[in-house]
Amino acid sequence: MNHFPLSQYLDRIGLAELPGVNSEGLQKLHAAQAFSVPFENLDILLGRTIALTPEHLVAKLIRQRRGGYCFELNGLLYLALKTMGFTVRPLLARVLYGLENPSAHTHEVLVVTIDGNDWLADVGFGGPGLCLPLPLIADQVFEQYGERYRLIRNPKYGMILQRETEDKSYIDLYCFHVDDLTVEADIEMANHYTSTWPQSIFRLHRMCALRKPWGRVTLLDMDLTIYRDGQSIKNILPEGPPYLAALSEHFDINLNVQYEELNPLERDQK
Repeated sequence: MNHFPLSQYLDRIGLAELPGVNSEGLQKLHAAQAFSVPFENLDILLGRTIALTPEHLVAKLIRQRRGGYCFELNGLLYLALKTMGFTVRPLLARVLYGLENPSAHTHEVLVVTIDGNDWLADVGFGGPGLCLPLPLIADQVFEQYGERYRLIRNPKYGMILQRETEDKSYIDLYCFHVDDLTVEADIEMANHYTSTWPQSIFRLHRMCALRKPWGRVTLLDMDLTIYRDGQSIKNILPEGPPYLAALSEHFDINLNVQYEELNPLERDQK
């Protein structure tokens, strides 16, 4: 793409003016996108190819006002940061959250360098993910909108991002090596595998998540959970048009499809 539509992007994430190219500007941009553009995998369940070209990301996430998963969400943030003049590079991570063993390199994050200091930026990890970027500093706890995160070093897996749980313990989210080289072909390969492998979680379940200053809203198949100010309310959504209406109400996702088209692609094989 010869010209990233920065003004349209700012409108999409609800910012009235361009933030500065500094740590405060990074935090403002990161939070604004996290609170505005939902995590969702619905195009995968609709049998659509997940394309990562700048043209496709702008068309889907900005002009169609849809969401996406990590490769799309962090891909969009990468384009915005590069256009603004930030020093930023993509990095692939291994997911640890909810798994007995680390995944392959199936999650994309960003490393942003400001005044010689590195920051972890990631608007694409769904419900338990970051609202704000984190300084790449180990063993220091950072609070974000009432939730606490930290990075720890591991001799085998590099840096591990952890989130504090209700019982004040920490749970692993994902791991990465800061000095790894990630090129465009690596991201294309990871995106293809994640969106097309028959046993990929993204082909087996409907997933949506949107962070809010007061908490977050998540959807896993029929289960909608609203986390607000430390409390959670769970609802089971009905099938059919009410389900599509809930997508619009809670995630601002408006699909011009029939409800039956959203069935997980591999449901019959489970």
